[in-house]
Amino acid sequence: MISKVLANRLNICLDKCVFQEQSAFVEGRSILDNALISIEVIHALKRKTTGRIGELALKIDISKAYDKVDWGFLRG
Repeated sequence: MISKVLANRLNICLDKCVFQEQSAFVEGRSILDNALISIEVIHALKRKTTGRIGELALKIDISKAYDKVDWGFLRG
């Protein structure tokens, strides 16, 4: 019951604490959103035939953050 109350209170300020780009593990967002955006960007770059100078698609580190967590610290 206490966890439910805390979750409801945290949910109110969640939009201020979580970046808009984070799409996984947030209610109303899907982890597939970022994959679809990537596909759309690549598709748009391929379709564009004029003015291609200066376009760039950049893949950055998308490793899972929870794989880098110090589990000993979390377990206490």
